[in-house]
Amino acid sequence: MTPGRDLADRLAAVASRYTPDARKAKLELLARLETARVGQAAAFLRLHEALCFLQAYPDDAEVLARVDRALAAFPARVTRLGAPARRRLHDAGVADATLDYPFAFPMARWLARRFPRDAEVAWGRFEEVDRLDETLSLLASPAEGDAFSEGGMGWRRWLRVAKGGRRMTDLALLLELFERARLPTETRDWLWENLRLPILWTPRGPGASRTLARLPPARVFFHADGLRRPPAPLTRALAGPLPVLRPAPRALAETLIDAARVAMATRQRELHAFSYPNPDDVLVMDGDRGLRLAFFGIAPGFRLPLESYYAFLALKNGVPVSYGAGWELFGTLDFAINIFASFRQGESALLATEILRGYRRIFGMRTIVVDRYQLGHESTEALRSGSFYFYHRLGFRPRDPAVLRVLAGEEASLAADRSYRSPVPVLKRLAGGEVYLTLPGADPEPEHRLRATDVAGLVAGLVAREFGGDRVAAARESAARARRALGVGRARGWSREERRAFEQLSLVAALIPALARWPAADKRALAGLMRAKGGPSELAYARRLDRHRRLRLRLEARARG
Repeated sequence: MTPGRDLADRLAAVASRYTPDARKAKLELLARLETARVGQAAAFLRLHEALCFLQAYPDDAEVLARVDRALAAFPARVTRLGAPARRRLHDAGVADATLDYPFAFPMARWLARRFPRDAEVAWGRFEEVDRLDETLSLLASPAEGDAFSEGGMGWRRWLRVAKGGRRMTDLALLLELFERARLPTETRDWLWENLRLPILWTPRGPGASRTLARLPPARVFFHADGLRRPPAPLTRALAGPLPVLRPAPRALAETLIDAARVAMATRQRELHAFSYPNPDDVLVMDGDRGLRLAFFGIAPGFRLPLESYYAFLALKNGVPVSYGAGWELFGTLDFAINIFASFRQGESALLATEILRGYRRIFGMRTIVVDRYQLGHESTEALRSGSFYFYHRLGFRPRDPAVLRVLAGEEASLAADRSYRSPVPVLKRLAGGEVYLTLPGADPEPEHRLRATDVAGLVAGLVAREFGGDRVAAARESAARARRALGVGRARGWSREERRAFEQLSLVAALIPALARWPAADKRALAGLMRAKGGPSELAYARRLDRHRRLRLRLEARARG
């Protein structure tokens, strides 16, 4: 084993230990690694991950200073690597190492604007050649149509000609073409995504890679006393005093949005809320132990049809360590968390607890649900990370009888042998149903709760029965009926987004018979929440919807029927 590889392995092994001896070992290893060559790609990545972890969870100021210096030197280390090792760093999200991914339109546009010299189409990996020809022929002017016909110049030459001598990448030209096509946003984004254009990106500079992702924290928390678990069970933590969330000033909101997008792009992922964020609806929570949570609302026009939705990014001492989302309907929060692999040996349970305390402040939910995918159903990553038992230790429990039988058998095996670990086939069976955490006032049978998909099915049936499948007519007529029934006149002073939200939710209101005979207070409340769906912050909508008991009962009755 080469000295550099041995040092990297030893640092990775000691990174999450917090004793005087471990601290001494970290400092010694960090000092020796400053001059040691780590030429093997696998060892190079182990060193990188250990440094990222220690930046989020430093022992003290001296350890952090050495870690910061080591990460700052990583771009130069990448440059000094041999070509074979650099190629093996492809897609790792490391500073100055390439990655590619078929980013959707919003993320591709952001990359091209934020990193104009470092993002381009990876034509060598592009496969949908015929589809691109067809798409360009639709987006170009009719007079250019022959360029894409059989025997024409073809898309490669057309791209060169269409630049007109302008210094721009192929990616920038394609984005310009899509933006100026005057297509509906949904159509434009779908057409782009259908091409599956691989975007080649080389993350360079501060804030543009996993290596240099750290935002300056207000104050660093040091972990000399070790890592902590939550001081109380999750149900008690959610029942106690809740944290304060404050709206982020615009500059901070945009910085956090950029950080969230970089955290996703460097891991070749995307999230709807990070693609269509609302900079005016970013909520910040500063917790203990160097934790900052940012909750991101979605821009009006891109919100979920019925549920309320906030995504989150968690930063530990300024380092992005986790992301996820929560979407709520009538007191039930569907929750998903992904702790980045580099940080799973840290304070994961404490982190999840604080995130859910933040959601409790936002939504006041009474039931929390984790779906099968998050537990490992059709998700290899969740299986490998032991996701089911992570949620089980937090207090989540299944209600599916088949899953309960499997769990009882596993608990008996563990009681007989403390070293027992559930094999993968068993983990797949444990992921066969949702798990739940219930709080005071929760639905006693959350598995039978009203879901957004239930309402969507009812709307589809309504459109078919009453409008012969004509969705344009259904939306127009339902909006007119809802305005009459709820006493909403010309809606003077409403924004375009509020009018659009009202129209979209009118199809839900149309499910309710005798709406015009509702009490005046309930009608005003329904009109208010329909308008709020398109308001500046989705928080107002979430609270109005949760308080509308009559609406929930009527929709539940329709779903049961």
